[in-house]
Amino acid sequence: MPGSQRRALHPLLLERGYWRNRLQVLKLARPSVLLVPRPELSTATIEVDEFRIRAHDGIRLFGLRAQGRQHSTPAAIRIRIVGPCELPQIDAAALDGGTREFVLQLPAGRRLEDRVLDVLRVCQLASSESSEGTSQVSLVATDRDHEPDEFLIASQLLAKELED
Repeated sequence: MPGSQRRALHPLLLERGYWRNRLQVLKLARPSVLLVPRPELSTATIEVDEFRIRAHDGIRLFGLRAQGRQHSTPAAIRIRIVGPCELPQIDAAALDGGTREFVLQLPAGRRLEDRVLDVLRVCQLASSESSEGTSQVSLVATDRDHEPDEFLIASQLLAKELED
């Protein structure tokens, strides 16, 4: 994340062997995606859909996906998360220039491991809509001074995936 300071994570949170098994489960679990148009949230320039996707452990995740109507292929993809008590809202200003935005509402009571895998599941969904894979996906914290742990870990795992 440009402009923000990344705090150091405990090395065990990034242990490759630990995540290798969990990432394998994520790859094997069928995502089962459903997109539902949300015309009441859409505008003349922005198209909004609600996405529902099955997490690695079978829990249903949901959120919003938005893009400008004039751009069919995203130039960039951003993913944000909101808490279980927050209303997912699209950042219309961020959609300029062909950016597509996914806003994931995290379920209450999820462990850190599950939240990381939830973010990676949405990254899979987002990158499936792009020809460049996860290299176009950026994780954007709502509070620019505090990046969530799940974003810190997921971004490290994504960077290692790109290296391999």
